[in-house]
Amino acid sequence: MKTCPKCGAQIADDAGFCTVCGFNFGAAASGAAPQGAPQPQYQQPYQQAPVAASHPMYAPVNPCDKVLGIVAVMCGFIGVILAYFGGDVNGQRSDYLRFYANEGLVLALFALIGIIPFIGWLWSIFNFVCMIIAIVYACKGQTKPVLFYGTIRIIK
Repeated sequence: MKTCPKCGAQIADDAGFCTVCGFNFGAAASGAAPQGAPQPQYQQPYQQAPVAASHPMYAPVNPCDKVLGIVAVMCGFIGVILAYFGGDVNGQRSDYLRFYANEGLVLALFALIGIIPFIGWLWSIFNFVCMIIAIVYACKGQTKPVLFYGTIRIIK
């Protein structure tokens, strides 16, 4: 006779299961946990949620810098000067304002092509649409280049 390790009942030597509690002797012999016994709970090691890679295009922007970025795009050369020198905080110029000062300067320089009759007038319409797109990006706080204007770097 053998004794059930779960309930302590006396069982025949050739029995595969306990007749009282249903303990599986075959599983116990193979190393598995007894049926009905609490299974060990394994916890996953703590993993911190992955942090999204920060991209300067989506970095948080000071609301005053947004206004100066919009002024830089809208007001031509005067707006560029205001944005470039107005965003100086503790000797550091904002990358955001430097970007929009450059955009505004490029847009203002390309606006000079509008002096040429007919072709320049069509170019002025295109330039105006690009200026509106740049204003929308500045309002959102994004440093997203507008078409090929964003690839031209005058202000570094």
